[in-house]
Amino acid sequence: MAKKCFIYVAITLITVILLFPFIWMISTSLKEADEMFAADPTFLPEKISLTNYISLFQEYDFFSYFKNSFIVSASTTVVSLLFATFLAYGISRFRFRGKNAIFSMLILTQMFPLPLIILTIYAMFVKIGLYDSRFGLVIAYCTFALPFCTMMLKSYFDGLPVELEEAAAIDGCGPFHTIFRIIMPLAAPSIVSMGLFAFILSWQELMMSITLIHTSALRTMPVAITMMVGVRNIMWGPLMAASVVVSVPVVVLFIYFQKYLITGMSMGAVKG
Repeated sequence: MAKKCFIYVAITLITVILLFPFIWMISTSLKEADEMFAADPTFLPEKISLTNYISLFQEYDFFSYFKNSFIVSASTTVVSLLFATFLAYGISRFRFRGKNAIFSMLILTQMFPLPLIILTIYAMFVKIGLYDSRFGLVIAYCTFALPFCTMMLKSYFDGLPVELEEAAAIDGCGPFHTIFRIIMPLAAPSIVSMGLFAFILSWQELMMSITLIHTSALRTMPVAITMMVGVRNIMWGPLMAASVVVSVPVVVLFIYFQKYLITGMSMGAVKG
């Protein structure tokens, strides 16, 4: 009994510590400037104010940045899942020349940190005309999301019994019918978890976006937030409000798809 109480107390303390920055961020975003910089700081706002949120969307035009982030993140997720699902299934189920080389190249892409290759990507995108465009940013994000999603889905497909596909073939299902009617429903948890990974990756990424996007109207939210931090002045109110706006969609998605995320990640890591 004492051991369980200790575990519950420890979990509660860890949860409070992890949630404290997020709660403080929300509290600060709802404060007026006078209360925010008062000599005696308050944890919760004495008077709830939406001034920072109004200023964020009216003065900083944050809605356009939100739209850009959503378009880029949603596109990255769809493209990554579409190609990763078929590529992972092909590597898992079919025998062809160069199969091991392709999978080794996918692993190789995860070995290089972004700062090491960002200049190469920038120079290449400038030459082929993908610089300063949403489409180019989606392609850049897919180069990181697609290999990881493929490896994880391939591991999951390896654990699915081949007898299911053989039974579907006996019933007259072709390869595409088998994938859409048998494989994808079974792999739904893993596919959803990889979709969340691709979405969160592109939603919160900063370095690639700030390097490949020059036009202000095409910037994403992480870049817009960094622009609020000046040399002499930091717009703390709008900055906290923007941080809340960026965080809330990810938190909501994670809570809603939590069971799929945990199931997909655990099943994709185990064979048999």
